[in-house]
Amino acid sequence: MPITIPSIGEKFPELNVMTTHGPMKLPDAFKGKWFILFSHPGDFTPVCTTEFVSFAKHYDDFKKLNTELIGLSVDTDISHIEWVQWIEKTLGVKIPFPIIADPLGNVSRALGMLHAESSTNTVRTVFIVDDKATIRTILYYPLELGRNIPEILRIVRSLQLIDKYGVVMPANWPYNEIIGENVLNPPPHHVEEAPKRLQQFKGYAWWLTYRELPKEEVEETKRIIKIRIE
Repeated sequence: MPITIPSIGEKFPELNVMTTHGPMKLPDAFKGKWFILFSHPGDFTPVCTTEFVSFAKHYDDFKKLNTELIGLSVDTDISHIEWVQWIEKTLGVKIPFPIIADPLGNVSRALGMLHAESSTNTVRTVFIVDDKATIRTILYYPLELGRNIPEILRIVRSLQLIDKYGVVMPANWPYNEIIGENVLNPPPHHVEEAPKRLQQFKGYAWWLTYRELPKEEVEETKRIIKIRIE
C-alpha cells in the first residue's frame, strides 16, 4: 500500500511515538503551540551532534516563539539517552527537548523521512507545524550537510509575522537586497485594486509594493536569528 507523505497546508498526522521524555501523541502533545519535528541520520555521528548542540543553544529563542522541538531517528531510546548524556558530559550542553525512537521506521516512513538509498537512515527533514497543527514548512537536507538553525528560527518568526500582519516576506528578510527591512504586500487579485496599490504603498509596480513593520518587530527578529557560537 503506497504511503501518502503529508504536504504543506495539511494537518500533521496523528502519531503515537516513544521519546526520551516518555510516550507522546502528536500533534496533541503540542496543542496550542508551534513545533518543529526534525530527523537526523543517526546518534553518535559528527554532523548530527553539531546540529543538536545548535538546536539546544537556540532552544530559548524557539520557546519565546511559542515553539517546541522534537527530534527523531531510527535509533533506539537507549542510544538516544546515551548520546545526549555524552553531549552533556563532553560538550557541556544539555539537550532539553525529546527525541523520538523509531527503530522500526514506522514514523519515518509515514513522514517521508527515510533515505532513498537506505531504509535504515533518516534524512535531515524538518517539519514546521503551527499552533493549529497545520504543516507550514518542510525542509530536506542531504546526509552530508548540517542545517542552519538560525534560518529555521527565521522561518518560524516570519510565518508568525505573516499571520499577524497579513504580509509576505521577501528573500533574506530582514536583510533584503531591494527593500531592506520592509515587507511585501500580497499582490491584488482584482483588477480594480491594481491601480490603487501605488497610491497606498511604496513600490516598483502595482504587483510589487511594500510597507514597514513596527521597528520593534524587526529588531526582535534580528536578535532571534543571530548565530550563537558561545
